[in-house]
Amino acid sequence: MSNFIQVPRRRIATQMATMILVALVTMAIFNHPLYAEEKQLEISGNINSEHGAIYFSPGDMAASKPVNIITTSPWTVGKTIFRGVLLRDILKSVKADGQLLKASAKDGYTVEIPISDAEKYDVIIAYRMDGKPLEDGVYAPFWIIYPYDTDTTLANEIYYSRSIWELTKLVIE
Repeated sequence: MSNFIQVPRRRIATQMATMILVALVTMAIFNHPLYAEEKQLEISGNINSEHGAIYFSPGDMAASKPVNIITTSPWTVGKTIFRGVLLRDILKSVKADGQLLKASAKDGYTVEIPISDAEKYDVIIAYRMDGKPLEDGVYAPFWIIYPYDTDTTLANEIYYSRSIWELTKLVIE
């Protein structure tokens, strides 16, 4: 009779250990950067969303209509190729209704950007630089880039200050 009781206990212990192992492996797989979508841009404020905010990942950006801007900047050496999506296209896609963007970065930097900039200039939200994803801890996940070399009026402190990197949030007002 004691063997009958011990067999189910061993079986239960083996099944529990297997379930725990499967859970740990699953957690490890889905916590891998390949599956993580933590690099997101949150857009909220005066937009058309039932949920209050819309989120974009670099993958979402790449799947839309990406463009390149080749320009110099105070933060890079020589001409740099930035790949991203036109800010005006993103604003259209969320049906933004406002005059001002409040942009926020991971490090707490915030800047106000007139929506008219997106209409007047080919401003992009970049997710790649010189063919590589933006570097974590430096510029990623996103960077607002103006075409500084296309229009010389953009090569000044006003527009440089609007070129926020480590961009994580846009609020439309």
